[in-house]
Amino acid sequence: MVQYRMATTAQMHHLIALEVRIKQTRRRLAKLRQEGLIDRITLPQTGRTRVWYPTRYGAQIAGEWPEMRGRRPPRGAVDRAAVRLKVGHGLTVTETALAFLQDARHRGDLCHPLD
Repeated sequence: MVQYRMATTAQMHHLIALEVRIKQTRRRLAKLRQEGLIDRITLPQTGRTRVWYPTRYGAQIAGEWPEMRGRRPPRGAVDRAAVRLKVGHGLTVTETALAFLQDARHRGDLCHPLD
């Protein structure tokens, strides 16, 4: 199982909602942010790309999901500075996991974001 620590809006869209417009994904992410489950930073050098990450509260809630039983609990971000320091590696890991997910979907294998 992959634990996504951060993802761009486009990556999230490919992970969870390809069947709808990206605008719907943006609304879903905004709602989760409003509820305090996730937060975001904006990367200035990439045309205002938003990077989403779980808050401590969001990580705590996700750790209670049945799919997470017996797994190391996810960590929520401490602050935006910490996220900025890890963004290059974090997005590369997410992109790699996304490549495996997309390939599995292309082959017709059952593969979901929490697999």
